[in-house]
Amino acid sequence: MLRIPTLCALFALAPLASALELKPLGQYQSGFAEGTEIVSVQASSLRVAVSNSAEGLVDILQLDPAKGLDRLARYNLVAEAAGEITSVAFHPREDLFAVCIRNRDALTNGRIEFRSAADGKLLNTLEVGVWPDSVGFSPTGDFVVVANEGEGYVRDGAGFRSGEGSISLIDLRGGVVAAKHSLISLPDLAGVEGVTQSEHKRLLEREIDGEELKIPFGTSPEHIEPEYVAFSPDGARAYISLQENNAVAVIDVMQGKLDKVFGLGTVRHAADIVYDGKYDPSAELFALREPDAVAVSADGRYLITADEGDSDPKIAKTKAGLPSGGGRTVSVFDAMSGKLLGDTGSQLDDKAAAAGVYPDARSPNKGSEPEGVVSFDAFGKRLAVATLERADSLALIDLDQPDQPQVLQVIGAAEGAGSGQLAPEGLAHVEHNGRHFLVTGLEKSGNVALFELVK
Repeated sequence: MLRIPTLCALFALAPLASALELKPLGQYQSGFAEGTEIVSVQASSLRVAVSNSAEGLVDILQLDPAKGLDRLARYNLVAEAAGEITSVAFHPREDLFAVCIRNRDALTNGRIEFRSAADGKLLNTLEVGVWPDSVGFSPTGDFVVVANEGEGYVRDGAGFRSGEGSISLIDLRGGVVAAKHSLISLPDLAGVEGVTQSEHKRLLEREIDGEELKIPFGTSPEHIEPEYVAFSPDGARAYISLQENNAVAVIDVMQGKLDKVFGLGTVRHAADIVYDGKYDPSAELFALREPDAVAVSADGRYLITADEGDSDPKIAKTKAGLPSGGGRTVSVFDAMSGKLLGDTGSQLDDKAAAAGVYPDARSPNKGSEPEGVVSFDAFGKRLAVATLERADSLALIDLDQPDQPQVLQVIGAAEGAGSGQLAPEGLAHVEHNGRHFLVTGLEKSGNVALFELVK
């Protein structure tokens, strides 16, 4: 199941070497054409959980530093009509993983299943909020946080209705069977600085009754869409991106309540916004960040966001003076205050173009689209790695100067990078015996790629 990519193709995708670089080690091939979306690594065992949303299953892989990725088990969990797997997370120590499953009905609560990684046995099921989209264990494994996105819409007379976005906190201190769930509601975000407001005139593209429609959205709880979960290293706080709202919610885990919501503001930097067959960053991008994944630095001081974007209209149809959606950046914030410290500006797209993987067809929309992000310390440096979904690539970023993050490398996730047929999404980092590995799910190819950070 391990396939080593063609070396000449990988060299063609890689930029000039820096002091640190990501080196491809191989791929796990799931046997399916698509769907390998979210990955989670258990550091103590080097096992990897991979969700496949298209097939309704979870694969458990073994990461062997010498041999790559190989499958240990496959668990078919969800029949097509029974819901959709949206996320998976491995417990940091125990033989246990959690799976997010959303209901097919847009207004019905979803569930979290806790299962044994060894045999797939169902250990407990808990009802959570509407359309859960991301799940994460605290560093000790005592708590689980779920981002209930509630992004589905139904017709309501001449208008539309959606479930409220919310955050679930699950207490596992009494064991999985005795797990306790609490639902944390989110407030109206009208007037919150840096958050998307009605005057920005952004729209959501949603499928309703088989039809793609553009839905106006506001600041009320039914328009708040929690996207991704990350914990502080001490487990005291959970950070949840509210992507379409251009904000981050902070949960006080021990108190079991919302601490605050802070807005992420806008970016201004050079960008290519015209599809013309070449990379020409001669325009200025003015956009809301709208991050998908978020991460916290190893020392807990910084929050890092992957500013993908998920609202419409496209740049050309955005009215003059109003921001478009998607910063095309990785941004760094003070994790306690929420103050912006710096972002990568045009570097992600610049480096993607230099590596030959920039998706020019996406220039009028959201460029390379940073999607997943992790942060860690290695070789005496503070680093981040981000997946670039539309460029089919990974970006290595130096965060030693958080006010001036530097993109060191963009490298294709596999052969064919830049075609749009790989779509790296979920991303996980694990350290083993001083070596640093990155695992990413290639959603559109059905594979999982393994990289090592080398010096």
